[in-house]
Amino acid sequence: MIRVLSLNLQHGLLGAGAGDGSAATGSLAGADISDSATARAVMRATAEQIAELAPDVVALQEVDLGQARSGRLHQAAFLAEELGMPTCRFAASYAGPVVGLRRRPLRTALSSPTDDVLGLLRAAVGAGPIGYGNALLSRFPVSGWHVKRLGRGASSVEKRGERAWDPRSYHVSTASQRIMVAATLEVPDDVGGSVRRLSVASTHLATRESMAARQLADAWGALAGLPGPHLLVGDYNLSAEQVAALGLGRTVGEGHTFPAANPHRRIDHVLTDLWPTGPDGLPLADEAAVAAAGTAGADGAGSPLLRAVDWGTASFIISDHVGTWVDLEPVG
Repeated sequence: MIRVLSLNLQHGLLGAGAGDGSAATGSLAGADISDSATARAVMRATAEQIAELAPDVVALQEVDLGQARSGRLHQAAFLAEELGMPTCRFAASYAGPVVGLRRRPLRTALSSPTDDVLGLLRAAVGAGPIGYGNALLSRFPVSGWHVKRLGRGASSVEKRGERAWDPRSYHVSTASQRIMVAATLEVPDDVGGSVRRLSVASTHLATRESMAARQLADAWGALAGLPGPHLLVGDYNLSAEQVAALGLGRTVGEGHTFPAANPHRRIDHVLTDLWPTGPDGLPLADEAAVAAAGTAGADGAGSPLLRAVDWGTASFIISDHVGTWVDLEPVG
């Protein structure tokens, strides 16, 4: 069995899960995470909550790297170390501070000054990289990393003033860059059964539904070419019904994930390969037939399909999202 967790960190901002000060985690409620020591305490507490779920793979979104607002932590690396997960990759959707000159990174890892167009200048004054994006953590070894840039869509214009002729009456909001980070993981025999390799990705899609749908199709197309089975995990900003209507794959698991204070929507998902159909066009019900059908990997070899055997949601001290997890096993 393989457990996968999706969590939008919201850069570690304390949320409804921090309580009102009466719970054990109450001392962190309202804390200033721009302070380095506080940011570490919050991330350490978050790691403890993640560890209680004992996931094999953690897909993170809205992850900060070196940002002043979150104590200049490398959040993905910090969580991976706290969780004892040897596999960790952060992929920046943009480089630079959240307020200021944001830019498209030359390479998304931001592990070298040359990954950012201004990285050498920052290094010259002793400053490290700054970015924001998604991350993937796992306790399984990785045989390959893959990144797919998904674009950002059109900007929007909001009229705020009364004078139509005055440019100051309008506010232009630029859409955020979106990205997918994927790994092909080597799954131990005693965990995955017939699953030897697993390609899993973390992504965060646009808030505009039409753009999110296009990005989802692009992300799935890129992931589906990797050795299977496949899992696309993250904050889609789409409902399960909207995802299903695209016909790309199967969503597994359920439970509302947004907003954390009063969850009533599921916009965070785990998408896996489509179930094969019979000659009548209906999904196969016979487990042996499903197992025999499988799904073709990048090398053309058949890979088992996955089914969910358990699932749920979990509230964390951070974020405006509720985390969602799924337990998966191969069919047959």
